[in-house]
Amino acid sequence: MATTIAEHHAVRLAHAEAHAASQGLALTPLRRQVYAAIVASERPVGAYELLEALEPQRGRVPPTTVYRALDFLLEHGFVHRIESKNAFFACCEVGVPHRSQFLICDQCSTTIEIPGGELAEQLSHSAPAHGFEVHRQVVELSGLCAACARAARSGSAPR
Repeated sequence: MATTIAEHHAVRLAHAEAHAASQGLALTPLRRQVYAAIVASERPVGAYELLEALEPQRGRVPPTTVYRALDFLLEHGFVHRIESKNAFFACCEVGVPHRSQFLICDQCSTTIEIPGGELAEQLSHSAPAHGFEVHRQVVELSGLCAACARAARSGSAPR
């Protein structure tokens, strides 16, 4: 039996809430709404898009308030920052420390998180050999998702 998108989002939100509770983290109503909006977008979403998404529920929210919520969600592993888009994407494994790489479609913005420490370890180990000290590692690959690549080959718009 397939789950609906709404059920999938509800499961992700429940998992995040359980993780927050187990860690003694305050997932305030605003933080929960910001996280839920990111999960619902299913693609990287910028802070100002989040402000628009929150407006029907909360009225006008100052950008600094959303940025503080995003800082909390980033710090505690609920979301990732997609550097190339200056946007945020829901983590696929909330509460599980991991390193990820991201596949980002240039056409439709579909983003896929690929958890895996092997590439991250390989990159981290090769940097010192070049006299480089790594402080932060972000791996983002841009191109076309399967649907957009198919559409490009056939000359039609993706579905």
